[in-house]
Amino acid sequence: MLSTHFIRKVFLFFSVFFGFIIHAQKVEDLIEVSVLSDVEKISPGGKGSILIKVELKPEWHVYWKTAGESGYPTTIDWDIVSGFQMGDLQFPTPLLYKFQEMVSYVHKDTFHLLCDFHMHPDFRSDEKLLSIIGQFSTLVCSEENCIPFNQKLTVDIPLSDKTIPDSGNQEISQQVRGQLLRHPPINAKISAAIKGDSVGLQFEHSSLSGFALNKFIFFPDGDLFTHGEKQNFKLSDDGKLSLTLSLDSSSEHISSNIKGELYHPEFEQAWRIDLSIDQVFYGEGVSDVMVSSSSEIPKVESGFNQLLIMLGLLLVAMSIWLYGKTKYPAKPSMGRTVGRLLSAVLLLFGIWLGYPSKPADTVEQITWNPWSPEKEEALLADGRGVFIDFTARWCMSCQVNKGVYYKQSIIEKFKELNIATLQADWTKRGPVILKALQRYDREGVPLYVYYPPRQKDEPVKDPILLPEILTQKIVLKVIEEEEPYFVAEANSFLGILGFAFIGGVILNLMPCVFPVLGLKIMSFVKKAGEDTSKVRIHGIVFALGVLLSFWILVGVLLGLRDSLQGDLGWGFQLQEPIFVFGLAVFLLIFAMSLSGVFEMGMSFTGVGGKLSGKSGYLGSFFSGFLATIVATPCMAPFLGVAVGAALAMPWHSAFIIFTSIALGLASPYILLSLFPKWISRLPKPGAWMDTFKQAMAFPIYATVAWLLWTLNSLI
Repeated sequence: MLSTHFIRKVFLFFSVFFGFIIHAQKVEDLIEVSVLSDVEKISPGGKGSILIKVELKPEWHVYWKTAGESGYPTTIDWDIVSGFQMGDLQFPTPLLYKFQEMVSYVHKDTFHLLCDFHMHPDFRSDEKLLSIIGQFSTLVCSEENCIPFNQKLTVDIPLSDKTIPDSGNQEISQQVRGQLLRHPPINAKISAAIKGDSVGLQFEHSSLSGFALNKFIFFPDGDLFTHGEKQNFKLSDDGKLSLTLSLDSSSEHISSNIKGELYHPEFEQAWRIDLSIDQVFYGEGVSDVMVSSSSEIPKVESGFNQLLIMLGLLLVAMSIWLYGKTKYPAKPSMGRTVGRLLSAVLLLFGIWLGYPSKPADTVEQITWNPWSPEKEEALLADGRGVFIDFTARWCMSCQVNKGVYYKQSIIEKFKELNIATLQADWTKRGPVILKALQRYDREGVPLYVYYPPRQKDEPVKDPILLPEILTQKIVLKVIEEEEPYFVAEANSFLGILGFAFIGGVILNLMPCVFPVLGLKIMSFVKKAGEDTSKVRIHGIVFALGVLLSFWILVGVLLGLRDSLQGDLGWGFQLQEPIFVFGLAVFLLIFAMSLSGVFEMGMSFTGVGGKLSGKSGYLGSFFSGFLATIVATPCMAPFLGVAVGAALAMPWHSAFIIFTSIALGLASPYILLSLFPKWISRLPKPGAWMDTFKQAMAFPIYATVAWLLWTLNSLI
């Protein structure tokens, strides 16, 4: 059987040949294309839309973004300046066109295309006008012949210090957007499975049983499927609509998404389908590949009770260890009493935290629905207030912030304003959520976005980004006042550098870095009273470890960013099961060493002596390296802006920003090494050092428990 690609090339050749020879009419008389923008002026950080109106003469048509068995898709090739980004070209639902036993997807008469654009906050230009230039290309066809059509589209928008909408054009743009934003009902369920050389699609909704089966049409987006085959829809007894399509034999690989539109003449709007493939196999693979809707992203809280149980057991173990320390008769009576009280508190808290109980159903809580672009668009179209939590199980900052959602005042406020709550779980690497993050100039989680409620006839309000660290006060203030809690004036490169440095300093206080922070404090305590020059060298070596690890990290990030076309974000290594498992094993061994199960410090000292000539420097360097590895899951305040900007910048700018983060992280230790007198204020070395070392093992055990909990969601 001839492939779709071969048929299309033959069709294009003969269409062009006979179009020029036979058809004497000018193509300009058959089609008219006009373009406008819905913004009158634009400033750095501004956004808007380009609206393209296409008018065709009767009996003539052009092709959809996927042409089908014949024809060529309609495209716009944008030529834009650096720092300016165009979104995907949005099409209306096509018509099914059959001619000489070939099936195509076309547009007739008058229709509109829409393309959103966004200017980066750091955009700089000496020009007064921003010129958006695109090459519109299509085939204008009738039953007799086809004629290629190309037209240069140009829109000039004045640059300003404030984005000003064009009220007239914006009204037209909103009307068109309402027609183009097609989505399934919120309570619809859509799934798919690839089995061998076919794809099974299934649609679930209560309304589907009332429609005639022979009038359903699925328009596949892309050439994954065999176009033109007869579509046989089936309806099961429980109301599930299903369709089986064949894969195109000429397709070399399975794409990361299955896209298309489900159409029925009685639908108010077609259903836009975007299904993400859950598993991809290279080489010899299995015959079944599961595919799930982007609207079925699992909630991150699943399995959270297991983490609480592990942490509760850890606290019980720590209380027993602490009680054992109070049994030594040499301890002062006051110290033994305080130790026993603290041991009892840890025991009770551990039992309370880890006791496997299920919350009562009567307790009112915020109900989180899985996020998807379709759900977000549907809720915004209804005028609902929408709160989106972009999160991941491996992001410890995300887990700490979730405590805010259990505050009674937050629950009541969300209920009072009827705010829809959506949760986007980025635990596993996925392009859909990453693309959504990049819409807000972010490359990682946590990210919290709030769309205030509005009347249906009003335009959608601009989203409000909340800080990376949430408190009850912050959430209530943003929701009540509908204004950002903190406005980040980060348009300048120096401003981003400042945020990067402050974020690096705050990273020392984040839960991910706490174990390494404790170990480094113990290291400085040990060195109190030693040669000040050695203390300085240890601090500098630690800072070098932090710097080198950040340089390696940004190099890997930027290299993968270029090779994967931006399909990568901050904390990518914790989305890899092998890395998470390896880190958990290493930290477990290190914690056991601190607990005295075995001693591995002498071997490290020996290696350090051979490499640097001075014992112990390797330990300081490695502490800095480890601090960076465990810091990436924690996104401190200001780092969201800095990292997002850095990963969108050229190589040299990104390296400077990540260097600023590294210096911020290492700054407390650099200060202690430059001013050794401050170390003298720490307690003098003594027998308590061994107790302190053993105590520092417990937060590392907690980190191991968290990593294992994360690993459970990745495999």
